[in-house]
Amino acid sequence: MRIGESVSKGFAVAKKSTVLVLLLFVFGFLFSLLNLFLVPSASDAAQAPSPALIAVAGVFIFITIYFQAGSMAFVRDLVKTGSANLGNFNAGGGKYYLRLLMLGLAVSLIIGVFVLLAALTVSLLQSLPVVSVPLAILFAALGIYFVVMLFLSPYAAVVDEMGVKASIKLSMKLVKKNILTLLGISVVMILIGFGIGLVLGAILAGVSFVIKAEMASQVVFALLSSLVNAFLGVFVTAAFMSFYLSLADRNNN
Repeated sequence: MRIGESVSKGFAVAKKSTVLVLLLFVFGFLFSLLNLFLVPSASDAAQAPSPALIAVAGVFIFITIYFQAGSMAFVRDLVKTGSANLGNFNAGGGKYYLRLLMLGLAVSLIIGVFVLLAALTVSLLQSLPVVSVPLAILFAALGIYFVVMLFLSPYAAVVDEMGVKASIKLSMKLVKKNILTLLGISVVMILIGFGIGLVLGAILAGVSFVIKAEMASQVVFALLSSLVNAFLGVFVTAAFMSFYLSLADRNNN
């Protein structure tokens, strides 16, 4: 499947996923409201984060994994069969939660290792910047490389019912063979997100001009951005899901 086909398929699936978009919108908007009321204002930015904020952030991370697993199962079924409902979402959220959590931890560990190596290199060889800087850049590049290699592992886990190790192995194989298409889809998504970000920024400026109360304007912006992000989340997931399902050699391990 070419880049344009994956993107257009993703958009078509997102338009049919109204119930999922609304669910993600409500979740995102509620979290945005919690942030507005719990995050310190600019004048209090020097204060340490409150325990409530830390707790909310932790809960959000774990709930997000459930939403990611459920969303991927919903989109998978919609792409494959043409129909899906919240039952698909709930079943997928429970079934694939642990796998996606473990994959997320694996990616975080890889990033942490290479960030640590880069930091240690700069720290230990700070008197030799000619050596430390290229090495730090190399470690950072290797970290990015391995993260890209694991990009399709959640799709392998959800679509092909694979465990963590098998998902990672298959992802590395498929990404190596299809790296240009994968990067092409990613670039298109980034450009779309950047364009929408500019539009949202302009809207925020207009809202702030019309609504003088800072909190009220922030609530309006949170509402709009949560809706847009919910649609984009489904759009991106559907585009890469369509791409993954089109890879005929993914089962030829």
